[in-house]
Amino acid sequence: MRAKAYYDMLALNEGVKPNVYKDSKGHRTIGIGFNLEDKANRKFLKEQGIDINELFNGRELSDKEIKTLYNHSLSQAYTDARKFDPKFDKRPEGVKMALTDMSFNLGLTKLNEFEKMKEALRNDDYKTAAAEAQDSNWFKQVKTRGPRTVSLFNK
Repeated sequence: MRAKAYYDMLALNEGVKPNVYKDSKGHRTIGIGFNLEDKANRKFLKEQGIDINELFNGRELSDKEIKTLYNHSLSQAYTDARKFDPKFDKRPEGVKMALTDMSFNLGLTKLNEFEKMKEALRNDDYKTAAAEAQDSNWFKQVKTRGPRTVSLFNK
Protein backbone atom coordinates (compact mmCIF):
# COMPACT_ATOMS: atom_id res chain seq x y z
CA MET A 1 0.00 0.00 0.00
CA ARG A 2 1.30 3.43 -0.93
CA ALA A 3 0.27 5.38 2.17
CA LYS A 4 0.67 8.88 0.72
CA ALA A 5 -1.31 8.01 -2.42
CA TYR A 6 -4.18 6.68 -0.30
CA TYR A 7 -4.09 9.73 1.98
CA ASP A 8 -4.07 12.12 -0.97
CA MET A 9 -6.96 10.28 -2.64
CA LEU A 10 -9.14 10.11 0.46
CA ALA A 11 -8.35 13.64 1.62
CA LEU A 12 -9.43 14.90 -1.82
CA ASN A 13 -12.53 12.70 -1.96
CA GLU A 14 -13.70 13.22 1.61
CA GLY A 15 -12.26 16.63 2.43
CA VAL A 16 -10.27 17.44 5.58
CA LYS A 17 -12.32 19.25 8.20
CA PRO A 18 -11.21 19.78 11.80
CA ASN A 19 -14.77 20.72 12.87
CA VAL A 20 -17.97 18.66 12.95
CA TYR A 21 -20.02 18.87 9.76
CA LYS A 22 -22.92 16.93 8.27
CA ASP A 23 -22.08 14.62 5.40
CA SER A 24 -24.32 14.14 2.36
CA LYS A 25 -26.51 11.72 4.33
CA GLY A 26 -26.83 14.08 7.32
CA HIS A 27 -24.42 12.16 9.58
CA ARG A 28 -22.25 14.24 11.87
CA THR A 29 -18.71 13.74 10.62
CA ILE A 30 -15.24 15.16 11.29
CA GLY A 31 -11.70 14.95 9.96
CA ILE A 32 -11.47 12.86 6.79
CA GLY A 33 -14.94 11.32 6.62
CA PHE A 34 -14.95 10.04 10.22
CA ASN A 35 -18.62 9.31 10.98
CA LEU A 36 -19.40 10.38 14.54
CA GLU A 37 -22.77 8.57 14.49
CA ASP A 38 -21.09 5.15 14.18
CA LYS A 39 -20.95 3.31 17.53
CA ALA A 40 -17.56 1.71 16.83
CA ASN A 41 -16.15 5.12 15.90
CA ARG A 42 -17.50 6.63 19.11
CA LYS A 43 -15.79 3.87 21.07
CA PHE A 44 -12.53 4.57 19.21
CA LEU A 45 -12.81 8.30 20.03
CA LYS A 46 -13.21 7.47 23.70
CA GLU A 47 -10.16 5.16 23.56
CA GLN A 48 -8.20 8.06 22.09
CA GLY A 49 -9.29 10.38 24.90
CA ILE A 50 -11.33 12.58 22.58
CA ASP A 51 -14.56 13.89 24.14
CA ILE A 52 -17.29 13.76 21.50
CA ASN A 53 -19.32 16.42 23.32
CA GLU A 54 -16.41 18.85 23.03
CA LEU A 55 -16.38 18.18 19.28
CA PHE A 56 -20.12 18.81 19.06
CA ASN A 57 -19.55 22.07 20.96
CA GLY A 58 -17.02 23.34 18.42
CA ARG A 59 -13.64 21.92 19.46
CA GLU A 60 -11.39 21.39 16.47
CA LEU A 61 -9.30 18.29 15.97
CA SER A 62 -5.54 18.72 15.82
CA ASP A 63 -3.72 17.53 12.69
CA LYS A 64 -2.45 14.56 14.72
CA GLU A 65 -5.98 13.65 15.81
CA ILE A 66 -7.25 13.92 12.22
CA LYS A 67 -4.53 11.50 11.09
CA THR A 68 -5.27 9.10 13.97
CA LEU A 69 -8.96 8.96 13.05
CA TYR A 70 -8.10 8.69 9.36
CA ASN A 71 -5.71 5.78 9.97
CA HIS A 72 -8.42 3.98 11.94
CA SER A 73 -10.95 4.52 9.12
CA LEU A 74 -8.46 3.53 6.42
CA SER A 75 -7.59 0.32 8.25
CA GLN A 76 -11.29 -0.59 8.45
CA ALA A 77 -11.87 0.29 4.78
CA TYR A 78 -8.87 -1.79 3.70
CA THR A 79 -10.07 -4.76 5.79
CA ASP A 80 -13.57 -4.44 4.34
CA ALA A 81 -12.25 -4.20 0.77
CA ARG A 82 -10.32 -7.44 1.36
CA LYS A 83 -13.51 -9.10 2.64
CA PHE A 84 -15.40 -7.88 -0.43
CA ASP A 85 -12.78 -9.15 -2.87
CA PRO A 86 -10.96 -12.38 -1.90
CA LYS A 87 -8.32 -11.66 -4.59
CA PHE A 88 -7.74 -8.12 -3.30
CA ASP A 89 -4.09 -8.66 -2.36
CA LYS A 90 -3.24 -9.79 -5.91
CA ARG A 91 -4.92 -6.84 -7.65
CA PRO A 92 -3.13 -3.98 -9.40
CA GLU A 93 -2.65 -1.02 -7.06
CA GLY A 94 -5.25 1.09 -8.89
CA VAL A 95 -7.93 -1.55 -8.34
CA LYS A 96 -6.98 -1.80 -4.67
CA MET A 97 -7.25 1.97 -4.35
CA ALA A 98 -10.65 2.07 -6.08
CA LEU A 99 -12.04 -0.67 -3.84
CA THR A 100 -10.58 0.93 -0.71
CA ASP A 101 -12.06 4.30 -1.66
CA MET A 102 -15.48 2.78 -2.26
CA SER A 103 -15.23 0.84 1.01
CA PHE A 104 -14.16 3.99 2.90
CA ASN A 105 -17.15 5.85 1.49
CA LEU A 106 -19.78 3.10 1.64
CA GLY A 107 -18.78 0.56 4.26
CA LEU A 108 -18.82 -3.19 3.67
CA THR A 109 -22.60 -3.65 3.84
CA LYS A 110 -23.28 -1.21 0.99
CA LEU A 111 -20.19 -2.30 -0.95
CA ASN A 112 -21.54 -5.85 -0.90
CA GLU A 113 -24.56 -4.61 -2.88
CA PHE A 114 -22.25 -4.26 -5.91
CA GLU A 115 -22.81 -7.90 -6.86
CA LYS A 116 -22.12 -7.50 -10.58
CA MET A 117 -18.90 -5.63 -9.82
CA LYS A 118 -17.89 -8.44 -7.48
CA GLU A 119 -18.62 -10.98 -10.24
CA ALA A 120 -16.50 -9.00 -12.70
CA LEU A 121 -13.64 -8.99 -10.18
CA ARG A 122 -13.95 -12.76 -9.77
CA ASN A 123 -13.27 -12.91 -13.52
CA ASP A 124 -10.43 -10.34 -13.30
CA ASP A 125 -12.49 -8.15 -15.65
CA TYR A 126 -11.58 -4.64 -14.50
CA LYS A 127 -13.31 -2.92 -17.41
CA THR A 128 -16.66 -4.45 -16.42
CA ALA A 129 -15.99 -3.81 -12.72
CA ALA A 130 -15.45 -0.14 -13.55
CA ALA A 131 -18.61 -0.07 -15.68
CA GLU A 132 -20.63 -1.60 -12.84
CA ALA A 133 -19.33 0.98 -10.37
CA GLN A 134 -20.18 3.71 -12.86
CA ASP A 135 -23.68 2.33 -13.44
CA SER A 136 -24.79 2.85 -9.84
CA ASN A 137 -26.58 5.30 -7.58
CA TRP A 138 -23.30 5.68 -5.69
CA PHE A 139 -21.59 7.04 -8.82
CA LYS A 140 -24.36 9.61 -9.34
CA GLN A 141 -24.32 10.67 -5.67
CA VAL A 142 -20.57 11.20 -5.23
CA LYS A 143 -20.20 13.69 -8.10
CA THR A 144 -16.51 14.22 -9.04
CA ARG A 145 -15.36 11.38 -6.80
CA GLY A 146 -17.04 8.78 -9.01
CA PRO A 147 -15.05 9.37 -12.20
CA ARG A 148 -11.78 9.64 -10.24
CA THR A 149 -12.43 6.36 -8.44
CA VAL A 150 -13.69 4.46 -11.49
CA SER A 151 -10.64 5.55 -13.49
CA LEU A 152 -8.45 3.72 -10.93
CA PHE A 153 -9.76 0.35 -12.15
CA ASN A 154 -7.84 0.94 -15.38
CA LYS A 155 -4.51 1.91 -13.81
